Amino acid sequence: MSRFRCGRCVTVVEAGSAQPGQAVVCPKCGHTNICPPPRATAVQPAPEVRSGSSRAIWATLICVSLAAAGWLAWVRFAPALSGGSSHSKTPSETLQQELLEQNLDKPGDPELGAMYQAIVAKHFSGAMPAIPVLWEPRLAQVGLLAPRPFTLEGMFGHVRARTVILINPDVQRDQQSLVRALCHEMVHAYLYTTGDKTTDHGPAFQLVLQRLSSEGAFEGIMATDQERAALRAWIDNETASIDAARRELDELGATVETERAGVERAIADANARGALSPPEAAALTARRDAYNQLAIDANMRSARAQAARDHFNREVERYNLMLVYPDGIDQHAAVSALAAAPAIPR
Repeated sequence: MSRFRCGRCVTVVEAGSAQPGQAVVCPKCGHTNICPPPRATAVQPAPEVRSGSSRAIWATLICVSLAAAGWLAWVRFAPALSGGSSHSKTPSETLQQELLEQNLDKPGDPELGAMYQAIVAKHFSGAMPAIPVLWEPRLAQVGLLAPRPFTLEGMFGHVRARTVILINPDVQRDQQSLVRALCHEMVHAYLYTTGDKTTDHGPAFQLVLQRLSSEGAFEGIMATDQERAALRAWIDNETASIDAARRELDELGATVETERAGVERAIADANARGALSPPEAAALTARRDAYNQLAIDANMRSARAQAARDHFNREVERYNLMLVYPDGIDQHAAVSALAAAPAIPR
């Protein structure tokens, strides 16, 4: 029976008959972990690498996030890379170690270095040493080599006193993604400088990351798996409701437009005929008033539908910020906002 500590609450988890690489749920906090391989006799220490921020690219949108799928190589199997286990390295692990060794002695990127120093000055009281930060395009290949595909956005590693942070150039497309990835790796680097080399994404890591979030270092909302799942369920249900309301408004809009055209024709005919009899005039006035009330009601429904969409879009934004919070937990795909409610003729 394999036993290991939960990546969230550090409770000892008994894997039972689970094989290495299978999901195991923590009995205390419900967090999903990946079963590591059994430990073996220690070997000559190899370079240690901590994983960087990642975002899963699974198509499934409503299942609970699997912790550590994006961190499989360097979170659950880190002991093997630091001399604690002799299991054979996976292709993903081998590539990450190769990238670490290739970049250790390279000068950092000036722009990334400036961002690093700014975060150190503002959020770490200038108490972190200078660490080179480099772009590394081959980080994009790491996740493709893992049993479950993921995107590795950054990586912190060290060999003895030499340290480096690598950033996937794909995050250049969005400044906030870059800041989140860098902050994630800087928390690993900070804990390493304090002598904490075993925290991974556990309580100590989460505590520092929460502080950075509260200080506005990056955009993101901390949430539990349950909170994300609950909000996603609401979004899915509300999407169906809003779609149904949109179809009703489309039908109502067509009815309003047809009635508007009919009222205009009736008024034009009456004007062409000249004087109307009292009953005809009353009937035309009643039809016009009925149309005006129909249009008012339709526009009130449209306004309510737009308010519902605005609320929905705010919740979508909140959900997406939960997904990108750089806590080391894989996330589902982001949700798109809805367009404005259809206009109703007046």
